[in-house]
Amino acid sequence: MNKLLKMTESELKDYIFNVQNVVKQKLDSGIDIDDFLDETTIFDDFENIIPDEEFPIFVIAILNNYKSDVIIDKLVNSILSIKK
Repeated sequence: MNKLLKMTESELKDYIFNVQNVVKQKLDSGIDIDDFLDETTIFDDFENIIPDEEFPIFVIAILNNYKSDVIIDKLVNSILSIKK
């Protein structure tokens, strides 16, 4: 089972915010965004469970360090709905 599906809502939000911080640090270090996307596996766990129509929104939210409650809550709820 995907580790994300074992998390609570709070744990999942914290994990997403942590992923945002890691991505921000990498991009702030000067790595080209295309190179980062080609080399990273940070999105793999999410890609396997977030619906295809929501995954690009997720990636954009992560890359832009966008912390909107509306978007993050929607993504968290989407992941949690898979557990049911």
